[in-house]
Amino acid sequence: MVSPAPTTPAPMRQSIPREQLMGALDRLQAAGTWSPEQATALLDELDRGAGPPEGPPRPAGVPLSSRLAEAAAYAGAALVGAAGAVLVGQRWEELGRPGRVAVLAGITLVLAVVGLAVAAVRPRGRQIMLGPEHAVRRRLASTSLTIAAGTAAGTAGVLVTGHGLLAAAVTAVVAVAAAHWVAPSAVSETAGLGAVCLLAIAVLDEATPDQESTTATAMVLAFAAVGLGWAALSRTRVLTVPTLGLSLGLVVALYAGTIGVFAELQPGAAIAVGVLAVLAVGGLAYYVRTAEWPAAVAGVLALAILVLKFSSDSLSPVVAVFLTGLVLLGVGALLLVRRRAAGRR
Repeated sequence: MVSPAPTTPAPMRQSIPREQLMGALDRLQAAGTWSPEQATALLDELDRGAGPPEGPPRPAGVPLSSRLAEAAAYAGAALVGAAGAVLVGQRWEELGRPGRVAVLAGITLVLAVVGLAVAAVRPRGRQIMLGPEHAVRRRLASTSLTIAAGTAAGTAGVLVTGHGLLAAAVTAVVAVAAAHWVAPSAVSETAGLGAVCLLAIAVLDEATPDQESTTATAMVLAFAAVGLGWAALSRTRVLTVPTLGLSLGLVVALYAGTIGVFAELQPGAAIAVGVLAVLAVGGLAYYVRTAEWPAAVAGVLALAILVLKFSSDSLSPVVAVFLTGLVLLGVGALLLVRRRAAGRR
């Protein structure tokens, strides 16, 4: 009887750290069994066969059941909110101030409890909530807490007499900041910018005199500062959706420059021209450096508004629009050429 030939075990693949390999080659060269040319040839061959490094693992997609649950929750909340608004609106005048405060405070409490309960489901923690596998839970909690912040601001506005807008704005900023800390999302970030803008309006309403030119100048400065500051926050970890934050901030700054330029009240108009010039030059330069499309859009729009403003003062409106279109086409062509050149590199 012939016994079967012994099988050779398959070699095990084991990655050897480069430092360990270099140490082994140095010892072999010192012993005279391996030449420096052989060591160099071996390292070159290993480098050629290593291939490109693997990229980071792709995050797991959100299950369909979770997306359906999220959509159902949003639809249910919208229906309940619409029905509640209709019912309360029919008797809003009859409730009086104590009744209105009670209604808004009750809604705030319910929404806050729901949002905190969703956020507190295990596993809990802010870093865990930021993970892609908990995105649905984070968005649901953020939406509930952000709406609760809005109703809390309304409660403060109704409760405080004489300075209701300022009280509502301060409450909105604090409550939205808390909601964003617990469960950050695009909803809380958008509401955060809205709350800051509301606070700026409230402060200007309290501080500025009735003179129209002074109010317009303060409005341009305030909204330009808020917009550019929010755009700068997109470069930090405060905002979890950087492109959205950059876009919203630039929109606010662009709005400040536009209303100031066409209001034609000095010195606000001159300041607005400076704001638009900063957006035009800075936006295009930032796009060239980072390829962030919101910066390019803001820069092109700011440049177009400046061209339209100065050309309309001396030329007919048709010629002004024609020149503005030429500027837009030229800048767009330059950006397209730059993008293709960057892609070839």
